[in-house]
Amino acid sequence: MHKISFIFPGYGFYNIKFLKSFFKKHTIIKNTFNEASDLLHKNIYNNFLKNNNNSIYINKNIYLLTFISSIAIYRLLNQEISIKPTVLAGHSLGQYSALVCNDNMSFREALKIITIRNKIMLLAVKNIQVLTLVVIGLNYVLVKQICSLTFLIDQVFISIINSHKQVVITGNYSAVYTAGKIFKKQFRAKIIRLPTSITSHCILLKKYKKIFSNYLNKITISTGKYPIISNHNAAIMYTIQDIYLASIKQIYKKVQWEKSIKKIISMGIDVFIEIGPGQILTNLNKKYFNVASYATSSNQKLSLVMDILKNHEKKNCFSNRS
Repeated sequence: MHKISFIFPGYGFYNIKFLKSFFKKHTIIKNTFNEASDLLHKNIYNNFLKNNNNSIYINKNIYLLTFISSIAIYRLLNQEISIKPTVLAGHSLGQYSALVCNDNMSFREALKIITIRNKIMLLAVKNIQVLTLVVIGLNYVLVKQICSLTFLIDQVFISIINSHKQVVITGNYSAVYTAGKIFKKQFRAKIIRLPTSITSHCILLKKYKKIFSNYLNKITISTGKYPIISNHNAAIMYTIQDIYLASIKQIYKKVQWEKSIKKIISMGIDVFIEIGPGQILTNLNKKYFNVASYATSSNQKLSLVMDILKNHEKKNCFSNRS
């Protein structure tokens, strides 16, 4: 029998059109967006999905769109079928999506804490012009060596290790830009600029951990239903204290996504389902030939995932009867 892991995306590039179609087709998607609108005192649908020319607002608030969409899609799946994953994990911000879907944290309180988290990230770069780049085609060791050069040190930081050949760097705009030019011209790496005005998962945020901790202490955290992976060290969070500490460390420690996926595979997982409005994590998993990965980023893909989960439930019920 297959073992399934649910994985939740962080920031990324998403097709707004399919979110609109989800919103119109499924009441539970609409209700989740409306719930978020009431909690945040802003019309999420109008701000993100109705106004096609609102790219600046979308880029600044993409974290909300990603989080709300992931919760909405999970609720849709859970409405259609009993969901019983073996383990959950979230990439960057996606860790909060995983915590909510695992009943470690309420949707209401998660919205509060991710909004505070975003404000802290903005505060950390209040007087700094920043840039974040995805470096594709080079390994972590080489990227680290370049970022350690005298004229880049303490200005360019590795914030995410997505895979052996994909690393995210962030920090001072001119320094990161210079590093990107080196990677592109000297090492022929592919460089993608992320449309974000913050830096995340780097040492610039460490001095704000106490402030974030004070807010996090006001949030109710529960044990949850299933094992959940902390993305900064690829360890299972067993206790409430584990979740609390991991949430603090996550803001200033790099995301170890490759290690997280390898940890999950070592647990016997052979099916990954990315629950969210994109398929970045699904694409990253293509290099693992012994696992299957599916996205939920279109009606067709969502239908396929539902069929997979229904088939998994049938086999599980049959196994339990035996």
